[in-house]
Amino acid sequence: MKRPLALVVFTLLCASMAWSQGQDIAAILGYPQTILYNAKIVTVDDETFTSNVGTIAQAMAIRDGKVLALGSTAEMRALAGPQTQSLDLKGRTVLPGMITVHNHPQDWAHSADKIMKKVVPEDFLVQRFLTGTPAQQFGQFPAVLAEAVQAAKPGQWIKIILVLDINASPDDPALDWTAKTITKAQLDQTAPNNPVMVRTRPAILGQDISCMLNQLAFDEVRKYAPADELATAMNIDEAEKTGIVPGVPVPRMVENEVIFKDRLDLLTEAFRLDLQWWAALGQTTFGTFLYHHPSVIKAFRAIDRKGEMANRMAWGWGELPNAAWERDFEDPFLVADLATREGEGTDHIWYYGTGQVGGGCVTLVPLPNRPQDTSLVMRGGGCIGVFRVGGPVWNALYKVVKEGGRLIGSHQFGDVDIDNIINLIQRASREAGMTPEEIRAKRHTADHMQGWPRPDQVPALKQLGMIVGGTNLYIYQDAPRWMRDYGEKSVNMVVPRKQMIETGIMQGIEVDKPYELTDATLFTYLSWSITRRAQDGKVYAPLQRISREEALKTATIWPAYYVLRENLIGSLKPGKWADFLVIDKDYLTVPEDQIEGIRILMTSLGGKTVHLAPSLARELNMQPKGAAVELGGAPSNW
Repeated sequence: MKRPLALVVFTLLCASMAWSQGQDIAAILGYPQTILYNAKIVTVDDETFTSNVGTIAQAMAIRDGKVLALGSTAEMRALAGPQTQSLDLKGRTVLPGMITVHNHPQDWAHSADKIMKKVVPEDFLVQRFLTGTPAQQFGQFPAVLAEAVQAAKPGQWIKIILVLDINASPDDPALDWTAKTITKAQLDQTAPNNPVMVRTRPAILGQDISCMLNQLAFDEVRKYAPADELATAMNIDEAEKTGIVPGVPVPRMVENEVIFKDRLDLLTEAFRLDLQWWAALGQTTFGTFLYHHPSVIKAFRAIDRKGEMANRMAWGWGELPNAAWERDFEDPFLVADLATREGEGTDHIWYYGTGQVGGGCVTLVPLPNRPQDTSLVMRGGGCIGVFRVGGPVWNALYKVVKEGGRLIGSHQFGDVDIDNIINLIQRASREAGMTPEEIRAKRHTADHMQGWPRPDQVPALKQLGMIVGGTNLYIYQDAPRWMRDYGEKSVNMVVPRKQMIETGIMQGIEVDKPYELTDATLFTYLSWSITRRAQDGKVYAPLQRISREEALKTATIWPAYYVLRENLIGSLKPGKWADFLVIDKDYLTVPEDQIEGIRILMTSLGGKTVHLAPSLARELNMQPKGAAVELGGAPSNW
């Protein structure tokens, strides 16, 4: 009788202990630091090529920067501990943070007047920012230049940015300004003792991106850059005659490596604030190229080491002058390093591949009756770009791909680039003895979808397992120009997202302009792929429209594969980083014409609030946060 009685007592004791432990299970495992409840949490945990976005939950628990659990409000609130922050979102929608596979915050920060005026003292750099129509800005320019010279000390850099907004037309004749409206002689005469840089910067549209330097500025550039790089990045001897600096590689170098060569602290602070600004626009991760600029990688790594990154960054090696492609890739160690580096880095910065800017050539022939007083939207007739077989870029990337590396899109313009890239991947992979499965596992990419793909290129992209990026602003801006120059067939080669989805090709969004200068957000950007409505109000290639759910996947789960972090970002699932947005309207149900006006009230990166708009801050009894709010951007009024 004693034995059974002891067993009963022991069983009751164990049951009591188990009940007690059950009550305290959250404490044993760790309480969540944050719980969001009374929300509509769209997880996007369905990555299929459908309009199904997956699980929708009421609440989410976050611990150690990652999603701990999702469920009902009651279930998640039951996990709260004494220190848990519980946020009642009162029915608002929560989305995964958006991923842009191609963006350049390190470029855009230089044009963001509120950031640069906050960070850069006048006694270091005299900078002026002009706004208005192109004609108005060029009319103001002489007086602004004269005033800047009066404000500058001898030898001090002067930089003038002419900001072109969304209402400007790429065909505006005022944009043909270099050596006409503004001349090098004018810059030299007005500023004989100061290096001067004048640059146009499109806010959203792909308008003119031109730059001029005076003679003292050229002298400073020659001190920094190797002669062979200057010879291939631009013909500097010829450029000095007119002051015109073609393209963007040299202006990027001047801004990052010449002007700020002795003030890395200022550059770092500008980038830190700019990443916060991008968080306010909906971006939590971006892919980028650091363009062979040591100051840029130093600045971002400094921000990362301080734990102050407001975005995650996947970076690649690209847009080097031809001299560097010829010289650097002769080193087998460099080739092997780049080919085996993909995915390495920290939680906020990692390497994801090697690529280069394309040539801007299509196989199409311009229409005979197109207007002759406007420039072609892109060169036709099958011209050859930088990816030409046997050229320095081809040879370098061929070595990387053959060694098992990943080719990533930098800027591919036109179907000729895609022919060359497909050829390169196929030949280099074949020589390396790779199986089709091994090739697809590399996830090679191409960017922009501007004038590509042709219908016959789509199966090859699919077979190679490529993931593509697309710039929706080309739908808004350039679709009418493609129609004008090449006809209706060509418009289906302008970001044909539906075709990619129907073929089963993952794709991501790109934001290739400084949205910090506008009232737009990434929802403005998504809306262009949903409506296909262009700047002139017409709908182009309507069969390429995609649903709002598909558009959301181009900004979340699919680009997560592009940046090699699909196990950690792109959807809200237990174990993934808690990168999310709280928005002011329900993205899934709001009328289609209101999607572009959706505002981001809160952005979280790894459970850490990096942007908080004033209206939601007041409601949650928290302080507003982020550069876009604190420096008076559009989000300061949200």
